[in-house]
Amino acid sequence: MKKKEDFCRESNHFLKSLGLALCLVSFGGSAIYASSLYAQRTMLSIQMNDRTVEDVFEYIEKNSEFIFVYHGSNIDLHRKVNLDVRDQSVEIILDKLFSGTDIEYIINNRQIIVRRDTKKEDLPIANQQTKKVKITGVVKDAHGDPVIGANVVEKGTTNGTISDLDGNFSLDVSAGNVLMVSYVGFQEKEVPVGDKKVLQIVLDEDSKALEEVVVTALGITRSEKALGYATQKFKGDELEKVKGVNIATSLSGRISGMRVYNSTEFGVAPKIKLRGEEPLVVVDGVPTNQAFSDFNQDVIENITVLKGATASALYGSRGGNGAIMITTKKGGDKGFSIEVNTSNMFNAGQLKIPEVQTAYSAGSGGKFDNIDYVWGDKLDIGRVYTQWDPIKKEYREMELTSRGKNNFKNFLEFSMISNTTVSVSSSGKNGSIRTSLSYLYDKNQYPNSRKNKFWYNIGGELKLGNKASVEGSMNFTQESAPNTAGYGYGTGYMYNILLWTGPEYDLRDYKDYWLVPNEKQNWHYTDWYDNPYFEAYEKIKSINNFTTNGSLSFKYEILPWLKLQLRAGGVAYANNNVTRSSVGTISKGRGGWEDGALGYYKEGKKTGFTMNYDFFLLFNKKLSDFSVDGLLGGSLYYTKTKNLEASTKNGLSVPGFYSIKASVESPIVDAETKTKKVNSLFGTLTLGYKDTYYLEATGRNDWSSTLPSNDKSYFYPSVGVSIIPSNIISLPDWIPFWKLRGSWTVSKTDLAIYDLDRAYTIKQNVWDGLNTASYPDYLRGDVKPITNRTWEIGTGIHFLQGHRLKLDVSYFNKLTYNNTISQRISSATGYKSRLMNIDEEYVRRGVEISIDATPVQVRDFSWDVSLNLSTSKRYYAKLDENFSPDNLWTYVGARTDSYSYKGYDKDPDGNYIINTNGLMSRSQYSSLIGYTDPDLEYGLANVFKYKNFTLTLNFDGRIGGKSWSNTEFHMLETGAHPDTDNQWRYDEVVNGKKNYVGEGVKIVSGEVKYDQYGRITSDTRVFAPNDIETSYEDFVRSSHNNPDKLVQKKTFLKLREMSIGYNLPKKFISKLSMNSCYVGFIGQNLFVLTKDFRFSDPDGFEDIEGEDISSPSIRYVGVNLKVEF
Repeated sequence: MKKKEDFCRESNHFLKSLGLALCLVSFGGSAIYASSLYAQRTMLSIQMNDRTVEDVFEYIEKNSEFIFVYHGSNIDLHRKVNLDVRDQSVEIILDKLFSGTDIEYIINNRQIIVRRDTKKEDLPIANQQTKKVKITGVVKDAHGDPVIGANVVEKGTTNGTISDLDGNFSLDVSAGNVLMVSYVGFQEKEVPVGDKKVLQIVLDEDSKALEEVVVTALGITRSEKALGYATQKFKGDELEKVKGVNIATSLSGRISGMRVYNSTEFGVAPKIKLRGEEPLVVVDGVPTNQAFSDFNQDVIENITVLKGATASALYGSRGGNGAIMITTKKGGDKGFSIEVNTSNMFNAGQLKIPEVQTAYSAGSGGKFDNIDYVWGDKLDIGRVYTQWDPIKKEYREMELTSRGKNNFKNFLEFSMISNTTVSVSSSGKNGSIRTSLSYLYDKNQYPNSRKNKFWYNIGGELKLGNKASVEGSMNFTQESAPNTAGYGYGTGYMYNILLWTGPEYDLRDYKDYWLVPNEKQNWHYTDWYDNPYFEAYEKIKSINNFTTNGSLSFKYEILPWLKLQLRAGGVAYANNNVTRSSVGTISKGRGGWEDGALGYYKEGKKTGFTMNYDFFLLFNKKLSDFSVDGLLGGSLYYTKTKNLEASTKNGLSVPGFYSIKASVESPIVDAETKTKKVNSLFGTLTLGYKDTYYLEATGRNDWSSTLPSNDKSYFYPSVGVSIIPSNIISLPDWIPFWKLRGSWTVSKTDLAIYDLDRAYTIKQNVWDGLNTASYPDYLRGDVKPITNRTWEIGTGIHFLQGHRLKLDVSYFNKLTYNNTISQRISSATGYKSRLMNIDEEYVRRGVEISIDATPVQVRDFSWDVSLNLSTSKRYYAKLDENFSPDNLWTYVGARTDSYSYKGYDKDPDGNYIINTNGLMSRSQYSSLIGYTDPDLEYGLANVFKYKNFTLTLNFDGRIGGKSWSNTEFHMLETGAHPDTDNQWRYDEVVNGKKNYVGEGVKIVSGEVKYDQYGRITSDTRVFAPNDIETSYEDFVRSSHNNPDKLVQKKTFLKLREMSIGYNLPKKFISKLSMNSCYVGFIGQNLFVLTKDFRFSDPDGFEDIEGEDISSPSIRYVGVNLKVEF
């Protein structure tokens, strides 16, 4: 009880902050009402060339709540127009559409009434009958190149035309009138006709069309062209259609330089690496220790990825690896609305699933046995053995048959994913609010394996007069699962079913897994392995986790160019887990079940919170051609965690009674508390000149509690430069924008908690029931923080009119030094290890390319495509003569991701050497096998639109990189591998012939000598083709760990997601009181093509040992429905 009170007291500030945020946001919501501002705040993007006014009307109706009302005979609905607007209000769009015409519009609630301007209709007849003249002309840009498809309209009328391929046009107009000329990416221009018959019109580029903004560090929105570092962004609605278990999966291939490892195991979240490191996750400007995978798709407004330390330098050591910036929804601009978004997907088979031989039984030496291995007798040839009958629950004589050919597939169950969100939002002149409730149900393919997850979110913003505003958000998550165990070697179901048991039994007959309830299993493998159904229901690892995160910020405009912002945010969590196994458990010590057949129970609780407080002044001043902007501020970061575990010892006193009180001996109790505090001051200054040249400098100083008391301070500087050459030099008209950028930064990583502070390790019942306490680590106060020095250069180029093709390229170089290791020392010192810096240094270099294009955009059809390419590798920049590896593949300039192994001896021509027993000769020296990092990562996203239909296809994959196939390693060892079902095995088991001759050579005479690294110094050996016969079983078991076969390439191509959707017509859904309705067929993890890895999906393999008896990769298909009222 005391511990609970302590935790509540310590997190009191956090809870008060969240409570205040909730109160303010709720108060703001009560003051908000739907108003005519909906028109001003509904933002749309339209790109249309040579389309009619009617097409524009239809597009606005499909993508908003508006309905047009007009009299067709009075409006020229077939007038051709060109529009290119991005994130603009409907009012601005309509102003552009009707500019220079006699059309006016009135917005009444959700209706737009379009009509002719009555004042212009009442002009005197003399004016209406002004003499018409024929005008010809050409439209060009500032470089003298023709502008194709420019709108040329007689001002005040609907009379107009479009320029041709050479920029030429012809139009009959009233004498003395004015022409309005416009085109995508250019400023609209008024051209008086006068008495001219031929016009030369030059359009100036619209610089505002290039003004793309991104969310940068601390949640500050900045112009993308002013940044000296690489970023990528996309909208949250791109994640809302295919809603799987984890949002991170949908990021695969969407960001260049970001690698997502998607595990096939239940409950294991994808791992995200940005430029080879784990990035910081930031929500509404506040750093969080939550994983990106914890968030729900439907609450995300947009995501910006800041690549590298320069981009996130203002976050200090936590931002040294880049950051994922999440901006949550806070009401939007839709007035009052209710939205329901549900996605339901179902198992449609497996992409990869292990296959085993089904011709031979468990046992060894060709004889059936229930003890171990699957090198037993031939099945289905009439041979009879004493076997366990799971129905009668007794041993009896039975024929050895392959009745369990599909044991693993029969063990798997139907799986599905259901993800539903209901949200309510409202907006008005005083602010906006949004609240939502989400529910995820994940039914896994293994029995008793499912997850329930709830999210509650509320966020909003409130204006306090003309100068002040408050913004807040809160997210609550609850996640529970009855059993998360069951993967990997030793604990997974595949370990039992596929590797070490044979196909001579039908696993379904063992669903009744008790022979004696709560004491003894109904199972025939009684020495090592548990009944898989027993594992599913009696060997439990359950979770019940609660997480709350939120933030509250206050903004005040001191002067038009000077603003103050105060913000508090953080995370509080309570994670509860239970591990238990029944009396009668066979496999002891695997996966935490320590007491085997005696029963086991462990209960753990991990609680904690993290708080971030920051304040800063933001300034932005324009001085003639110069601009100055930046900020000055400070922050406080504090985190505390408590971990309490208690477990039984030497079994359960009462079978079936799971409680710490049921421990036979005094229970084992372990408790841990960790705290950390970092105080910071920071600032940034950006100088701009003529919106073309930008120089940014950033500095941050941290004082960390984990560093030595005499040297707690460390400083992070960074510099960034951005230049827009397209504003300086004359470029072809098909290159409207060009940017160059570069940056340099130094970032540091402070030490972990208790790396320098003495912390006791306490052990219970060491001597006759007595406990002991000791310091395991020798602590030194001269350890320096790990330091990274990073520089990067890049360029962004836009091609074609309308910027329909965009290319961005980055190169980065990151040097890491002052690395630390924990060195083991003599126990005579009274310690086990010490933390120290070493001289070894690394450098990571990489290239990132992203391409966004609209290859096709015609009437009723468009195709948008995004391609991301990246590669990065880490190399040794400096070696430590005492601690760096001593081998032939470790040197300055060598890659650090090498993998070496003691393989098998070969002759100079690469043939395997066979020893006198007919088996492969094992090498005594390690050799380089390959490298784990891929050579190239890629992602290709496609969006096709035809009228109301939308098709999305997202591909991603990797080329190169190697990993060890643990599945095939053990399948070969145990005799379960399908390749072991061959004639040699048949001859050995059925005919008694041990006639296998291994492929390779034998040594006839001579000898060989090696140096310490395994290089040949002298060789007099004479070889001959191998002709030594041996047992096939012995040969395979002795060489099952051959790295030439087991270290495989992780190359793959995957169809990650697909959706085919339809937006129901506005005229139909309006009768159902709907504003919009989208229905789509969706799929995730649909197809994979691999070079190697026959039985597992390399998507989730991070390092050389990434494949550890991986569970089958599931294909999901289903339906998405999104309705807005």
